[in-house]
Amino acid sequence: MNWKTIETISIVNRDGDVENIQIQHDGNFYKIQNEFGNMSFEFDVSSGFNFADTLQAIITADINNEITQFLNKQDFKDSHGDNDNVNDTPTQVDLFKNVKSMNKKNNGLNIKINKSSKKY
Repeated sequence: MNWKTIETISIVNRDGDVENIQIQHDGNFYKIQNEFGNMSFEFDVSSGFNFADTLQAIITADINNEITQFLNKQDFKDSHGDNDNVNDTPTQVDLFKNVKSMNKKNNGLNIKINKSSKKY
């Protein structure tokens, strides 16, 4: 069984440290392994697809909730005209601060710019 690395993804852990995760394939199964090789798991195509689909749905729902909460949050001023939370940075602002370190291939973003060739 010869594992071939098909993608390496950088993730940021709770402490802010970056760790490389390798996605490997041997022709029949996939394996996700950390850069130290001390943590890994193997799976077939069907269960891997289900895992990726579920993980994406969980993270998408969490991001949507964070964005909704951030956009619905209002800044109130006290009687002196000062913001209530002047020194507080909402956690939502920090959510994407390391997005460039997330994926070397596309800088962690999947953005397409739609341009129209028609001029009106």
